[in-house]
Amino acid sequence: MPSGIPPAAIGAAIADELPKIFDDAVNRARDGGPSTIQSGNPQSIPGRIGQATARAACRRYGTGELNLSESDNEKFERSCRPYLDDQDPGKGAGIGIPFEGGQCPSVYNVDIETWQVGGGYATVGVRSVTGPIQSLSVVQISAFNFLMTVTGAPPSVDTTTQGSLFGNPPRWGAISLAGGGPDNCGDPQPVVTQPRPIADPNPPPFRFNPNGDINVNVGVDVLPDGTINVNVGGPTFNVDPFPPDPTGPGGGGGGGGNDPVGGPGTAGNSDDTGISTVAEGSADEGEELVGVLVQILAAPTDANRFFNNSELVYRGAYYVAMGYPGRLGLDMSGGTAETLQFFHAQQRGLTDYRVRANLGFNLRVTPYYRTLEP
Repeated sequence: MPSGIPPAAIGAAIADELPKIFDDAVNRARDGGPSTIQSGNPQSIPGRIGQATARAACRRYGTGELNLSESDNEKFERSCRPYLDDQDPGKGAGIGIPFEGGQCPSVYNVDIETWQVGGGYATVGVRSVTGPIQSLSVVQISAFNFLMTVTGAPPSVDTTTQGSLFGNPPRWGAISLAGGGPDNCGDPQPVVTQPRPIADPNPPPFRFNPNGDINVNVGVDVLPDGTINVNVGGPTFNVDPFPPDPTGPGGGGGGGGNDPVGGPGTAGNSDDTGISTVAEGSADEGEELVGVLVQILAAPTDANRFFNNSELVYRGAYYVAMGYPGRLGLDMSGGTAETLQFFHAQQRGLTDYRVRANLGFNLRVTPYYRTLEP
């Protein structure tokens, strides 16, 4: 890396820029304009690195191999499609809805239609289920029988076995409110169909040359929860490209409602890691994580530390991560630690933490929580 920029700094820049770049792409897709991912020309080093990483994540999405939720599929499709079409035009996926309506919290009637001897479908039965309707499915279970299931608001599920003697399976017909009236509560979540392969999902080394080369190998992997793991020369950063609305509950800046400052919080139950193991936990409903207090109870005699200080200051004693369930981000300041050190949550609204001891260290970890004010 000729420029001397440390991998941690590059990773931090990616973590900061990537959500902004994807947010820009989603908005541009809605407005019909070109996005940074598709054709932007950022001049800053973080912007250029972020664009290269976003494009690599889009190529991973474009392989069609990711097991993303329908919601995340839709977001990636909208943000990545213009760029992917530029790479290989004419093979785009589609966004559609599996059926129309059915989203009111009321009882729905769903028609069952079967193929008739003279041709064409006709209604032969009606199933009832409480909305919002989540799915309608028809599965063949024998030569002439099909299992039909309509799933509404839990635990509202209705199934029926229906025969067909004329080569065409039964199907769902009209969906209507049992009490009549307009079905005006919207449509189900869109479904992304026909994902298309993109060659070479891995990014090339990133290069930027205003005053000298930066040559960085960046590994990018999109996880099933929609977050992106970015490996930059060793450190791995987990980035949510579609973070919650920072003005809403649990979002980056508005988790405390009308409580912009908050307080130091209250200590939760302490947990000792033992030798080289993990302490982790989660805030209760209605609380947020303020941070974690980590005390080094025992350290190996050959532990790596700073010797130009009268206090014991260790290098790489443990790793602190905080975030949301399944979406923890590594706190890079944990690379340097005194025997008693507090780590503040990176933003408001975080709930979960994990502290992993390095070999030979025993830690006592105490989380601090505070109540989210309405």
